[in-house]
Formats: sequence, structure tokens, C-alpha cells
Amino acid sequence: MQRRQLAQTIADALFKAEDSADVSLRDASNLINTLTNARLDHRLSAVLGADAMSAATEAVRALGEARGRLVTAHHALAEAAPWLVGHNVELMGPMTGKPETGEVRTAGRLRQVA
Repeated sequence: MQRRQLAQTIADALFKAEDSADVSLRDASNLINTLTNARLDHRLSAVLGADAMSAATEAVRALGEARGRLVTAHHALAEAAPWLVGHNVELMGPMTGKPETGEVRTAGRLRQVA
């Protein structure tokens, strides 16, 4: 496997992991919302399901921490990318919001920058 292909494989895995973390956070938050609405809508005691709510909120905290660690990994990989594929290469993913400047050549999700 060529270095550029290897970098793309790593980038794709990273982006997938980041997306999975966000989906997990969204779904766990939805669970908390559903539990809260069910209790309020049906006028149930706050004691009922309190342990489940505590566990779910702790899960969201842990998922948020895991997402933050993936972001740290992303930054570390971005710093390592030039050593893997060349000094004028930057890892890019969907919805990064990074500005497009200068001439850009693309290859998958990697782009060479001037």
C-alpha cells in the first residue's frame, strides 16, 4: 500500500469514528429526552427511573469525553500527516469548514496544499 493510500485509509477510519461518536451522543441524548418527556407527560414520580436517568447522563458524559479524545487524535494525525505523505498534504474530511485557498488538487479526502 502506498503512503498516500495508507493516509487515506487512516483518514477514512478517523472520520468514521468521529461520525460514530456524534451519532452515539445524539442517540444517548435522545434517550434522555425520551425518558424526561415520558416522566413529565405521564406525571410519574422523579424517583421512578432515577437510576436509569443517572446511568444515561453518565453515558453521555463518557461519550463526550470519548469524542474529545478522538478530536485530540485527529489533531495528532494531522500533525503526523506531512511525515507520512509529504509536507504539502493536509488531511481533509467532510464538513470540516476549512477554507479553500490557493490551487487545490484532490485525491479522495486528501488534498495537496500549496
